[in-house]
Amino acid sequence: MTAIRTAFCAVFLAAVALTQAAAADVVGGDVFDAGADAIITGSPARDAFAAGFSATLDGTIAGDGHAAGFDVDLGGSVGADLYAAGASVSVASSVGEDLTASGFSVRLRASGSVEGNARLMGGSVRVDGPVGGSLMATGGTIALNAPVGGDVRMTAGDIDFGDDARIGGTLVYAAPEEIDIPESVIAADRVRYVQIASFEGFDGLRDMMEDRQRMFWPSFFAIAGAFVVTLAFLIVVAAVFMAFLPRRVDQAFGLANGKPGLSLLAGFLAMALLFGLVPVSAMTLIGVPFVPIVVLLIATSWISAYLLGAYTVSMRLAGAFGAHAQTNIAKLVVLAIGLIVLAFLNFVPFIGWLINIIIVLLGLGAIALMMVGRVDGSALVAMPPRDDTSAAMQRVS
Repeated sequence: MTAIRTAFCAVFLAAVALTQAAAADVVGGDVFDAGADAIITGSPARDAFAAGFSATLDGTIAGDGHAAGFDVDLGGSVGADLYAAGASVSVASSVGEDLTASGFSVRLRASGSVEGNARLMGGSVRVDGPVGGSLMATGGTIALNAPVGGDVRMTAGDIDFGDDARIGGTLVYAAPEEIDIPESVIAADRVRYVQIASFEGFDGLRDMMEDRQRMFWPSFFAIAGAFVVTLAFLIVVAAVFMAFLPRRVDQAFGLANGKPGLSLLAGFLAMALLFGLVPVSAMTLIGVPFVPIVVLLIATSWISAYLLGAYTVSMRLAGAFGAHAQTNIAKLVVLAIGLIVLAFLNFVPFIGWLINIIIVLLGLGAIALMMVGRVDGSALVAMPPRDDTSAAMQRVS
């Protein structure tokens, strides 16, 4: 646990320092920039790191490039590897080695190129620039319109090949249905197709609709019952936190509400650290017995972060409309409404999922900032006003 705490301290104190910096900072030849608009230009001697709502790399980077944000725009050249994650990722860089990118929309533009391998994941993936090595792509839709020197592996619901698509190695693609691939792209004897089984839930839903008296209504009530039980569980957990840890809840809310950008960045780093603990534990004989504990830690952190993020957004929106919840009962009502809205947002393709992930990152970042280096949350953000009774109880305690 000491090692884990040390890692948390190192990662999040660095995040605090970066976010509060007024301009890009240079440490040992590496360039760091974080904020609402993180932009790195020029010629970094080593690696470059940009994180913010908008992250931009544009220059000549001698080493690796790293960028994370909602809108990620990458240009210039990168001497080694390039890593990018965001809602929209646009790569126009000349990458000397490998490219790894993920997001809602990922595009390697015609002005960009990858000398090594490219690994792309997103709702929409488009490759218009050449890839010297292999290409691995996963997405809802994939469009290849550039030459690839090595092997290609694709998994998508819809795959399209443009006029400029060329594959020098083999092609293995997984899709719901087999597609016709032009000979100009790749010879048929170097192609292997793997069928993706259709989602059987839609077939079951159709059958239930045909016999709604016998199957649909019980299934509907079962789903509704599960939703009510889950909502009740979350509200009970929130009530316990408010009753037994009111000051910590106020501090976490103050951080998430007062510094959302910092909390989102810290949440992104915390999630990467948490999920990274699983393979790290599994790779060592000593750490294998702790894998279940790590998984439990991830689940507990996820629930707590989701509740805090939903609470913060719900209270913020309620206040914007003039509904200022003062008592714990009123706060729980506002939280319940927020949880119901977020649950329904999950049915909106991609956007709903993205909003819920942002909610988790917001809460997880605020929790992590409170844990790091014994930092008191009140030192980072002004505490919300408390009533006289609560203040008196704190003085007595």
